Amino acid sequence: MGRHCLLTTVLLAPMAFPTWVQSATQLSLEQRMELLEKDLRDTKKELQYYKLKQEEDSRKNISSINELSRQTTRPDEVIVTSTAPVSSDASANASSQIAAITMKDLSKFVKEDIGFNYSGYFRSGWGTSSQGSPKSWAIGSLGRLGNEYSNWFDLQISQRVYNEGGKTVHAVVQLDGNVGQQYSAGWFGDNAYNENFLQFSDLYVNTKGFLPFAPDAEFWVGKHQLPMYEIQMLDWKTQRTDGGGGLGVQNMKLGRGMLDVALIREDIDGYNQDLSQSQQLNINTIDMRYKSIPLWDNAELMVNGRYAMANQSDHQHNNEDQNGYYQWKDTWMFGAALKQKFDRGGFNEFSILVANNSLASSFARYSGSSPYTSFNGRYYGEHTGGTALRVVSQGEAYLRGDIIVANALVYSRGEDVYSYETGSHTDFESVRVVVRPAYIWSKFNQTGIEVGYFNQKNKNQFGDAFTEAGYKTTLYHAFKVDTSMLTSRPEIRFYATYIHELNNELDNFSFADEKNDQLAVGAQAEIWW
Repeated sequence: MGRHCLLTTVLLAPMAFPTWVQSATQLSLEQRMELLEKDLRDTKKELQYYKLKQEEDSRKNISSINELSRQTTRPDEVIVTSTAPVSSDASANASSQIAAITMKDLSKFVKEDIGFNYSGYFRSGWGTSSQGSPKSWAIGSLGRLGNEYSNWFDLQISQRVYNEGGKTVHAVVQLDGNVGQQYSAGWFGDNAYNENFLQFSDLYVNTKGFLPFAPDAEFWVGKHQLPMYEIQMLDWKTQRTDGGGGLGVQNMKLGRGMLDVALIREDIDGYNQDLSQSQQLNINTIDMRYKSIPLWDNAELMVNGRYAMANQSDHQHNNEDQNGYYQWKDTWMFGAALKQKFDRGGFNEFSILVANNSLASSFARYSGSSPYTSFNGRYYGEHTGGTALRVVSQGEAYLRGDIIVANALVYSRGEDVYSYETGSHTDFESVRVVVRPAYIWSKFNQTGIEVGYFNQKNKNQFGDAFTEAGYKTTLYHAFKVDTSMLTSRPEIRFYATYIHELNNELDNFSFADEKNDQLAVGAQAEIWW
């Protein structure tokens, strides 16, 4: 302000005292100084008046904006107000620099105007047991609560790179991985137990508006797959197609429902009889889902089909015919899923699936039973065209306003399938039951118990029977942000878990000190955003 005043005084000086300047030669030096001092005092008074007036106007503007924010902002919106401090320099401006914006508006601007989105998931925690380091067992049958000690994460970034005339293009990258929780160092590739690993599970371009016959559908090309459907309490998927590159269409309106279809490459390593050598097999999968078919109030149906086929060279066929490599057999899976939402909150999803060959082999696994065409990328075994059936019911329901129950129930059976535990021509049958009731103290606190039990019986081609069975009881208290068990995160759980192994004839598993049981306590945090 001082510099501006001085400059103004200098510029206005000739106009401020023209009369005595013209007759300067008639005034004495004392008279001249007196007149100059008088004009300078008048100028200061005038500048001080304008300074005070601008400061008062600035305070009124700030008060008005804050009052408007209090009247129009919902409690869940955070107001960010940036106001330049009133100073001599600021008062020279026409108005103070004031910006008021909600965090919701800022987030909307980043997602919609800039087109950038960052989302993810991870879990982490601490645990110990009555006998040394805690061990997980049969998560896919007994349930994951209090029974998992990995630190898994998914990180996804998406950037819109084109948006014009109803057409959009997004670049999408997703990282998956695990960081071990046993040692302080978590360097990738520097762990003998392979606890720390990382992969790019998604790297694709997603478009909308480019298909003339389906302008509202999404069309993508790259490393991607159709959406997975998870049994959350058991940590495996009823629908999943791992793949390299592919292309697909999603959410295409067709009749009363929506169609998803994809062609995906998912190469595998085919092994010989003694598993000493392998050859890369080019496998392509057609995956289709007709979904969101309305039935009645809050109920919808999905039907799905999947077929995996090999594109083999003559050399690969020759290895199968003459050099003892396992013969590839095309494999299929089809089924349906019915989802019902409840009026009081919660939902239930009931699905039935049928598969043959290597996909049926995945049904025969007692844990980690996602529908893969191979076992950890390795294809082996004599697949003879046998089939397997799987029926799943999962969901959660509010029995009262303060009591909620989640469940996962799975029944599986198969005939003449290859089992990774008991070999070719295996018949199997299994039952898995996990139930988790809880008392809701408030929106932010729950106390409950999870009980899990499973029993699987395999019979091999020689008539020998094998049984794997056990149960788990977990007491827990959770800090939450909503009452739903399966659809609200973040969540922090404090738990005590007892696992008892009844039979281990499929995997010969044991806890520390060759014991058949384990008591563990711990805490786990799980979050998605």
